[in-house]
This record gives sequence, C-alpha cells and structure tokens, in this order.
Amino acid sequence: MKPRVVSQMSSPQHTNPNPQGHHAVVFGCSGINGWALINQLLTNYPAPGTFSRVTAVANRAFTPEEAQWPTDDRLQIVSGVDLLVGDDAALEKTLAEKIASVDTISHVYYAAYRASDVPAEECRLNKEMLRAAVQTLETLSPKLSFVTLITGTKAYGVYLLDKFPFRNQIPLREDLPRVPAEYAKDLFYYHEVDLLQELCIGKSWSWCEVRPDVIVGLAPFGNANCMAQTMGIYLSLYRTLEGPHARVPFPGNNKTWSLQSTDSNQDIIARFCIHASLQPRERVHTRAFNIADNARPVAWSERWPILASYFGLEGVEPEEGSLHPTEYIDRNWEKVVALCREREGVKEEVIYRSMHNTGARMGSLRLMDFDRPFDLGRAREIGFTEEMDTRTSWFRAFERVRKAGIML
Repeated sequence: MKPRVVSQMSSPQHTNPNPQGHHAVVFGCSGINGWALINQLLTNYPAPGTFSRVTAVANRAFTPEEAQWPTDDRLQIVSGVDLLVGDDAALEKTLAEKIASVDTISHVYYAAYRASDVPAEECRLNKEMLRAAVQTLETLSPKLSFVTLITGTKAYGVYLLDKFPFRNQIPLREDLPRVPAEYAKDLFYYHEVDLLQELCIGKSWSWCEVRPDVIVGLAPFGNANCMAQTMGIYLSLYRTLEGPHARVPFPGNNKTWSLQSTDSNQDIIARFCIHASLQPRERVHTRAFNIADNARPVAWSERWPILASYFGLEGVEPEEGSLHPTEYIDRNWEKVVALCREREGVKEEVIYRSMHNTGARMGSLRLMDFDRPFDLGRAREIGFTEEMDTRTSWFRAFERVRKAGIML
C-alpha cells in the first residue's frame, strides 16, 4: 500500500492504529536529518512493531516518489504545515485535520529549521516553531511521551573559529559550559533547549538534545548546505574534466589536513535519536548527547583519499596554488553547463547554488585550525554502540547524491 499524502486542503482518513506500536511524527522531514529519521523508522528500527504509525510533516509539498522512502502503509506524508502561522488554534486545527490518529502521537522528532541572516530573528523564528509544534501536540495527543531535538556542534562554539573556547578541552563533552554570553544570545540552539526545559515542567513527557558534528548524508530533494552534496558535485566534475586517477589536492591547508574530527552519518544520527527516545526517562530526560559515526576521530589526511577514491581519483595533500572547489567550478563553468545539458537530470543551477552556498563555506576547511572530536561516552552509557567507518559513511552519502540526480 502506498503512503497517504495529505495536501494543504485535504483531510486524512482515520483508521485505528496498532495499539501495541508508537506513533512517531517528524517535523522537518524534507531535511537531511528528518529524511533519515523517516527512513530508519520505516526500516523497523529498532524492531518490527515498535512504531505502528509514522507521520512525516513538512512545509514544502513533495510526492512519495520524490522522497524515495520505502513504501509502507504506516507512513503518512503531511505537507503545507507552517509552524510560523502565528495562531495556535489554527495550527491545532490544521494538524488535527491532516494527521490521522493525531491523538496517538507519542514521539516527536524535531528537525525543522528556518534560516535568517539576522541572528536575533533566527533565534525568534526557531524558538517559536518549536514552541508551536510541542504545545499544539500537547493539546492534541494525551499520549505524547518524548520530544527529540537535533542541534549540533554550534553548541560548542565551533563556528566562532579563532574564538572557539574549548581548544584545550578535547574531546568535546556534553557537560562543557555554554559559549560566552555575548555569543550565546545569538545561538538559536540554546533558545530551543531553554524552551524545552521550560515547557516540560510538570509534564509527563520527556525530551533530550542530540548533537551531531558534520552531517554526512543527503535528502533526495537536495540541500545546498550539505557537505556530501557539495563534495560529490565537485569530485564528480573533477573526475569528468581531469580524467580517472587524477590527483585532486585537499581544498584546505597543511594545518587543517591533520586536524581531527568525528563525522556523523545521517543514519547513525537517526538511529540514535530513535534509540534515545525509547530509553527510560531517568536515563535521558533533559540531557544532551553527542553522536558520531565512530569514537575514533579522523583527520582529513585519512578522510580525503577515501572520498576521492569513490570517484576513481587520488586524494592528495594540499598543494600551493591549487584552486578552491568554488574557484574550480567557476573557471570551468562553460564546460559544466555543457555537461549538464548532455546529461539528463543534472541541473546547472543546482550545481551553482551548491558550490556557492556550502561551496563558499568550504572555506572552513582552511579556517578551522583546531581539533574538535566528540566524546561518545554518554551515548555508549545508554546502550548505543553502533559505529560506521569513514568509507561506508561517505560512500553511502555519495550514492544518495547520485541517486538524487544531483551530481554527474
């Protein structure tokens, strides 16, 4: 049976769910983390029957074919949900009309995000979206038991670059203090965490925060802020233009070449989120958890040759005078356009946008001059021991980029 798709104007048919299974709802299901959560829920993680209903909620509209999730009669896709509608009664009405058996929702996985160039506005928007989602479901579902919030390494201030406060406190642990107040006020993650801390007082539901590092993966819709997408586009074009077995220099510098970090594959993140949400309250409630592919950190000197090998290239150390990926694409733009027109499905505007959004941010490969590995002790303490090696993690992501028709 195909999943139900609920448009902005239609209502679901209500049927009785399996009383033995939970009902999961994922906000932000079209993003890199939300997509992976739906995918893992539908693969029966952690065991068949754990979830009898899975509801994917997004603002944007899309089809099951575009989503590329497994066909499953437990899945309901609900589009046209704007968490910033500004009217709780209207949002409550929308969710009640669109989500079948909304009163059985037990687990919320929150991966929604709204960008803004103004930090204070970004904080306001994202705090309001989370508040609206949680408080509306509190009203609609007496079975609400757990909320999972996905944040990231911004919580440790890695984006502050030369002002990164924890250079001498590696590996990064969840009990580190927040960044200094002058920066903390503009970090929306903190506002979201404080909101959940406030909302849960006196309530029966629990929550936790999950912190990945660089997310390795892709949603089939594409994501201009996805490193795997940008790397895949760049390396596939490099292979096409320079030929097989070409040497491709690391687009960083000698310092960043040797720095260590811990990648976080979208599947590992999703599986941990689900695992944590099913733990006894006392083990996870109000706690933050780092999550990554492996407890062993990896340097770019190990990672880059592996990434390049997927494309039949030789990944080598930085070379003086080598072009940044964005510069390389710009210099070869006419050839890129010609290749896109030769190959059906690969869009030049997607390539351009990717290389000039995340592509520009790949400058961080030259600017981050500090190690930032995670300590995974907390995740291990609650029984999550799954690991994924670098090759498996990135190759899986590149396969998804290729399947989505985003790279050559």
